[in-house]
Amino acid sequence: MTKRIFCLVAIVLIGGNRPAWAQQDEIARLRAELVTQQATIAQLLQRLDALEKKQSVAVTKDALEDEAKTQQDSVNSLRETLLGKVNVSGYSNFRYVNDGSEAPSAFQLDHLGLILGKQLGRFSFLAELELQNVAHHASAPAEGGSEGAKVDVSGEGQVAVENAWMEYNHNRYLNVRVGKQLSPQYWWQNRYPNLTYSTDQPIYLRELFPPELVGVTVRGSVAKPVGTSEFGVAYSLYAANNDFEGNSQSDLRNGKAWGGRMQLKFPTGGALKRLDVAADIYQGHTGVAGEELAEDKVTGFEGQLEVSRFLLNGEYARGESEGVTRSGFYVQPAVRLHPDWLTFYRIEQLESPRIERAETRHLAGVNYRPFPQIALKLEYYRSVPLSRSFISSEEARKPFNGFATAAVFFF
Repeated sequence: MTKRIFCLVAIVLIGGNRPAWAQQDEIARLRAELVTQQATIAQLLQRLDALEKKQSVAVTKDALEDEAKTQQDSVNSLRETLLGKVNVSGYSNFRYVNDGSEAPSAFQLDHLGLILGKQLGRFSFLAELELQNVAHHASAPAEGGSEGAKVDVSGEGQVAVENAWMEYNHNRYLNVRVGKQLSPQYWWQNRYPNLTYSTDQPIYLRELFPPELVGVTVRGSVAKPVGTSEFGVAYSLYAANNDFEGNSQSDLRNGKAWGGRMQLKFPTGGALKRLDVAADIYQGHTGVAGEELAEDKVTGFEGQLEVSRFLLNGEYARGESEGVTRSGFYVQPAVRLHPDWLTFYRIEQLESPRIERAETRHLAGVNYRPFPQIALKLEYYRSVPLSRSFISSEEARKPFNGFATAAVFFF
């Protein structure tokens, strides 16, 4: 009976040791100490097992129980220290861009991000500040800014709050998140520069689904074992302020934007390492001029596939606002040449009368990751404008080529 109690204690300690969001050196040290304490308890259990085979075990067992309790208190203290710390991480993305547009070639400190995270029991908090200094084509909005934001070439850059949310984790089926958060689509949730293959993000992203949501999200997942894998269904439902500049502080309508997402994770095995598909819907209002809001409806589909060394990502979205339809997509196959090397190709397209942009882009490049937190990227792309009646600028009808490279460090 006593042995079972000690085993239960060890299992609880191992199961309860959930690491915080970021991977910091000090947290790694605390984890190592926690493992050492758990190993000590395991040794005590072995000694207790041996002593139980002898006749005189009463006094020795009590002594060992006291020693085990001391070790358990030490482990609990370490866990409290681990969870009580605010974890700090971030990333730096430095790049060089040269293309055939009117913008001159330039070195850019593209993004500098600071991420703060903390976990207290079932509650967690995440804040992400992003400093940007990016020059783009005159016809495109500034990356990371809202539609219509001016490009800053003064060197002062921008400071943006990408994330600032608190989440209650009830269980895997039900989690509630409140605050400012990124949209649930695949690219936004995996957009960190050390994770993305390319230097540039797909051209259609900010013109379809809103990149950020200020509101409440309810999400969760269920799974059923299938062989050595599982079949999973994940969902996300949200209500948020309508999409316009300044919506972090106020809204221009009582009716809120809303949306949902359903994702299927299919069983894997053998060469098949991943097969996910998802569908998204969004309905709300978007700012068009001054304090005017226009109704906006967006639907989208996406999928991710990984078979042996072959990877494939793709997303498509279609939106309608004031009777004007816009659409965009990207398809991105890639091959892992080596655990550290990956080569990829991407074809992408955007058609949007509301910003007078219609373009197909072909992009190919390589990505080197000597460590998961470090990425070196190089790519070449060609932009081919589409012939559409809403394109009035001659400059927007000219094709151009581009070259980009980046060095990323996630810390």
